[in-house]
Amino acid sequence: MIEMTVTSIVFLAFVVVTIAKGVRIIPQGEEWIVQRLGKYRVTLMPGLRFIIPYFDTIAYKVTTKDIILDVQEQEVITRDNAVIVVNAIAFIKVTDPVKAVYGVENYSEAIRNMIMTTLRSIVGEMELDQALSQRDMIKARLKAGVADEALDWGLTVKSVEIQDIKPSQSMQRAMELQAA
Repeated sequence: MIEMTVTSIVFLAFVVVTIAKGVRIIPQGEEWIVQRLGKYRVTLMPGLRFIIPYFDTIAYKVTTKDIILDVQEQEVITRDNAVIVVNAIAFIKVTDPVKAVYGVENYSEAIRNMIMTTLRSIVGEMELDQALSQRDMIKARLKAGVADEALDWGLTVKSVEIQDIKPSQSMQRAMELQAA
């Protein structure tokens, strides 16, 4: 009798744990990537979802909200050899979580580096006066240059804003001395 009670308690505990591990509630603004035995199986959308415990694992939890990426300040040399300091901010959204997690190691860092190199390339083709006065043109070219690559990674670049463009400290001093 005691063996039957212990067995039924163990079985009941196993069933409760299995159900608890199999029922998932995904919050709004996230999508979860499920792998079965290490291979991609399905993407879980927000709401009440079920997985097969012990075989399925939640490999990644991807946010589908807009992501703000701050592109750090960097020095760029223009075509007329003037050094300017530029920084930007980007707004991206994950549109395909599978591509975002399996297409690139770290999509936030990848987009940030892509924006930095594209920004250096665009400003490097311009002269100082153009770079300081044509912010909208830089912004448009930057977004167009980054958007295609972002699509391959399952991302949408919503906007790229140039926060600040200014001559470097040494360049400002030289301009002040020349003006004096």
